[in-house]
Amino acid sequence: MHANYEHAIEPSALNELKMRPVYHWVISGSPEEFIQRLCQLISFDPAVSIQCGSRHAVLRIPDEARHTWSPTLDIQVRASERGSHVRARLGPEPQIWTLFIFLYGATAFPGLIASMYGLSQLAMGEAAPALWGAPISAAAWGLIYLASFFGKGLGAVQIHQLMAAVEACLEVEAEQVEAAP
Repeated sequence: MHANYEHAIEPSALNELKMRPVYHWVISGSPEEFIQRLCQLISFDPAVSIQCGSRHAVLRIPDEARHTWSPTLDIQVRASERGSHVRARLGPEPQIWTLFIFLYGATAFPGLIASMYGLSQLAMGEAAPALWGAPISAAAWGLIYLASFFGKGLGAVQIHQLMAAVEACLEVEAEQVEAAP
């Protein structure tokens, strides 16, 4: 561990279970300096493209290498007492994430309606075959969740490219701070 930043606070084992894991680092310097350094460093990396703001950056895979499961890394930097707090959320492209959220809703709503109808039937003393909607909906949720892990696996090489770019910027910053008197 270098003197000027702390490794990701979030344990990596937990991040492996999340569809959109979040990483945190505390660094020295201002948020604007970090974003500027990140943009300069990534401008030399053909495997990663970047869009920069003053305290925000989005890292993507370039269009020619992008596929359905390509990740994005959304980085936000804010000032803190110990320097700057870097928060990076790794996830699929926004269109893919929206599709997953839609699929979750599209399976949850019918499951909820079937459960309410089935419980009403039970309360009236009737047979309640509609209650099968709840486990079917839960199974659909499980399949969607498994699909997200399948996609995460297909994008693993690109995930490592994005994370390596950020960690390279953190390493450059660490070398600059350690060399300073």
